[in-house]
Amino acid sequence: MVRRVKWSTFGLAAALAFSVNAAQAQVNATVVLKSGERHSGRNISYRIDRREVTLAGGQRFGADQVAYVDYGGDADKVRVEGNQEAVVLRDGSVLKGQLIELNHGDMRDEATPYLIIFKTDGGEEKRMPPSQVARVYFTGGAAAVGTSGSRDLTPATGDGVVVSAQQKWTPSGLTVRRGDRLNFTSSGEIQLSANGNDTATAAGSSQRKAAGAPLPNANAGALIGRVGPNGPVFAIGDQASLTVQESGQLFLGINDDETGDNRGAFRVKIVRAGRAR
Repeated sequence: MVRRVKWSTFGLAAALAFSVNAAQAQVNATVVLKSGERHSGRNISYRIDRREVTLAGGQRFGADQVAYVDYGGDADKVRVEGNQEAVVLRDGSVLKGQLIELNHGDMRDEATPYLIIFKTDGGEEKRMPPSQVARVYFTGGAAAVGTSGSRDLTPATGDGVVVSAQQKWTPSGLTVRRGDRLNFTSSGEIQLSANGNDTATAAGSSQRKAAGAPLPNANAGALIGRVGPNGPVFAIGDQASLTVQESGQLFLGINDDETGDNRGAFRVKIVRAGRAR
């Protein structure tokens, strides 16, 4: 009986250890491109001889497209200068040199430890777990996003509804009827990612679209609307007026796939101009 109890305890401990190791093997991170696009996934890999960043789902990006890989932490608070590759550690220190690899010790076995392998300017090879690393910058990545990751935005001024860039939908407080013609006046500028140059006015970004946004074929960050919380989404942008096709409360939003990393706001004045004939 005693032997069976000891064996059961050992078996439980082994099972728990395996569970913990399996959980640790699943490393989640975000690839941020120099265009400002963000792609999150697990077990992101890179090798210096291939110059390609790969997500577990099969998405691939050339190293020259990538600004950085983010593993979490407060890297935005750390100033990184220059165009060379760099690692920002979670303690705030910065290593500069050359990125060798992002991968599991055995790339065929996700149960093996995941490591960031980096060769410093002094020639020392560092093999670091993601628990120590906040961000890995690729060549030109720090310059692409700006040293602080942000810049001064054109403020939203005047009257109207404040539409936060961090909120998917904002109630306007205005109830409309099908056929109402509305005039819009918008002000302000928003930032759509950690890239300080990834900005948009109400017309949206002139540089890119966002595949996962409510209107993927419209400019990223553009002002959009819907009538009712579940009504069809339509573009507003910087157009002066439009005629609504539904009845209910008007909601205003930002045409972006991920709003949590945005900042800034639009201010939108809405005037009911009459009804379409």
